[in-house]
Amino acid sequence: MPLSGARAVPAFSPALGLLLLSAASWAIYARIGEGFLSSFNLFTLSQLLAETAVIGAAQLVVVAIGQLNLAVGAVGAITVMSTGWLAGPAGMPLVPALLIGVVEGAACGALMGWLERLTGLGSFIVTLAMASIYTGLVLIASGGAAVSALPQALTDFGANPLVLQSLSWLVVPAAIVFGGLWILYRRTRSGWQMLAVGASERAATLSGVPTGRVVVTTFALSGALSAVAAIMEMARVASALPSLGTDWLLLSFIVPVLGGTALRGGAVALGGALAATLFVVSINSGLVSLGVNAYWQEFAQAVVLLLAILAERTARGARRGRAIHAG
Repeated sequence: MPLSGARAVPAFSPALGLLLLSAASWAIYARIGEGFLSSFNLFTLSQLLAETAVIGAAQLVVVAIGQLNLAVGAVGAITVMSTGWLAGPAGMPLVPALLIGVVEGAACGALMGWLERLTGLGSFIVTLAMASIYTGLVLIASGGAAVSALPQALTDFGANPLVLQSLSWLVVPAAIVFGGLWILYRRTRSGWQMLAVGASERAATLSGVPTGRVVVTTFALSGALSAVAAIMEMARVASALPSLGTDWLLLSFIVPVLGGTALRGGAVALGGALAATLFVVSINSGLVSLGVNAYWQEFAQAVVLLLAILAERTARGARRGRAIHAG
């Protein structure tokens, strides 16, 4: 049975509302945008949808334990540069190179979790500092140069359609990631322990949960998911870029928070995260079809995140008020 205080989904998930908003935005953009429903645009949208979902998942697993990871992009950059070099110039077979990249991402994440436990400084400070360290290591090792000599199989995976001309192969790893997370939180004791730590670390400790190990394991999972997202982006752009991940931080928070995963931890909303991803990517794609400057896309993302946090806190205050009134 799940541990006390842990919930696999929050009491309210905005997934349905987000899907309706996404459908409305599609209808509007299809009418006033240029080529929004074209096969090319839908293919690009599916690429970004899959990649953004995994970026959000890397943050979601940490938010679920009541922590933050400000280094998702930096971990992605350091893993993708080493993976690109191994699979490209070093000539290593593709599958081992990809596995090494994911393990490296997990190690980078585990190191941050271990430092958070060791120093007691909190995940905000630790991950912020490690983000700078990882970014610096990437720039020192690469000299700021991209790796473009990648295996054809990898670039084909990112560029070729799955079945229809409008659906990318990148949706496959994204589906595997979210399927695995569903099993983790719904069917495993490790997932329940993560949610219990997020609900109340003190109560989880008193219940016998090894909170330190749970935190380190969760950060390792976040790092592995960051590496997966980075590999997906590398396949999409056909290059390992040292600048990869610089625009991930805002997206990584929008997906779980807008989807209904509370920043205080203790619950996850995987369906809501997917619906939030669809909504955000649809808005960005629609703005591109309208010829809106990319800076306005970042502005729109920031506004959406702020409104999502305000809505979550308002709903939490309302629930607390009802509980006090009922008591």
